[in-house]
Amino acid sequence: MADSFGKGHRLVMENREMIALTGVKKVQSFDPKEIILETELGILSIKGEQLGIKQLNLEESMVDIQGYVSALIYHRSTGGNSRQGIMHKIFR
Repeated sequence: MADSFGKGHRLVMENREMIALTGVKKVQSFDPKEIILETELGILSIKGEQLGIKQLNLEESMVDIQGYVSALIYHRSTGGNSRQGIMHKIFR
C-alpha cells in the first residue's frame, strides 16, 4: 500500500530466519552480522548471524534476506541527508 511519502514500506519476517522487505531504496552495507538498508521510512539495521541477501531488486524496491535475525532497528532521521548523518557520527 503506497502512502504520501513514496512507494510504502513493508516488512514480513518468518521464524526470525527470512525477511521480505519492500520500500527499499538502497543497501548501505552488509556482512554476515549486520545489513543496513535505506528504506522509505529511514535507515533500518538488521542484526543477526549468517545474514545474507537472497534476492535484491531495487527497481521494484524489494529485498529478501535470510539468516538468524536477532534485532531490527529503525534509526531516527536526523533531518537532511541520512548518509551525512551516519558519516558525521563515524568521523566525529
